[in-house]
Formats: sequence, structure tokens, C-alpha cells
Amino acid sequence: MKDKTFVPDDWHAGYVPLAALTDWPDGVGVDLSSPELGARDWARLAMLLPRLELVRIRLRHFGDLAALDLAHAIRAAGYDGRLRAHGAVLARAYTLIRCSGFSEVELDHAQASRQPAEHWRLDSAWQPIPRRGIWVPSQPAALRRDDAEHR
Repeated sequence: MKDKTFVPDDWHAGYVPLAALTDWPDGVGVDLSSPELGARDWARLAMLLPRLELVRIRLRHFGDLAALDLAHAIRAAGYDGRLRAHGAVLARAYTLIRCSGFSEVELDHAQASRQPAEHWRLDSAWQPIPRRGIWVPSQPAALRRDDAEHR
């Protein structure tokens, strides 16, 4: 799903879990099955972002704010490639998903049949925000909360 329409998936390179990525991951996509990254995983991901063509983040449930926080942190870290949401995504949350930094949503056929293209609408007042000059966190917000709880 991209703005206002279903499009065929044009990503054919597959996905690699973050733990299996090499230090030179040119031409691959990384699959983050959980948006909650430890400090070491976040540092590794941030280092590899310039070489990644696509980052896919799984939303584990419909209120998965950690996934939205991670998408925002990835954009704030300077990543301007394809950022894909998949998993528990709802058409009604499409504007929120796009506002957090995702550029596209991956749907399986069952999801697409339950949520047709006309349900995926952006709020007409929303426009992408330029990425320059925004605060860049050292790690995703979900991780910072976890660290604070253990102090």
C-alpha cells in the first residue's frame, strides 16, 4: 500500500534478520520482527542504515507504539530509504503510520481483501516533514524508557 492505492510488491531481494546482516549489506532489506531493540542492536542498525535499501518493521499489534517510535528514530537518524510496516496494520491508522516515518505498508491478500484501497486514506492536511534539523535520538524511545526503568 502506498498513498491512495495498492501497488504490486516490487521488492524481490528478500529480507535478512538484523542479527544475520553482514557489515556490507548492500542491496538487502532488513526485517525487524520486533521493534524493541537493545542498545547493541540499535547501534548496529544505525551503523548499517546508509547501506540498507529497505527496512521492514513488524507491528505486533494494532497499538504497537514501539514500532512507530522505531520508525521515527530511524528517520531521525537520517535514513531516507524505504521504510515498510507490516503485520497488524489498520487502514484507519494509515496517516499515523506515515507520520511516524513509514513510506509504505505491506499487506497480505487477506488483509487487502478486508481493508480495500479506498479505506487507506491520508489525512488531507498531512504533509511529509523535511528530515533536516530535527532532533536525533541516540536510541529509540522504547529503549530509553527500558533503560530508565533499570537505573
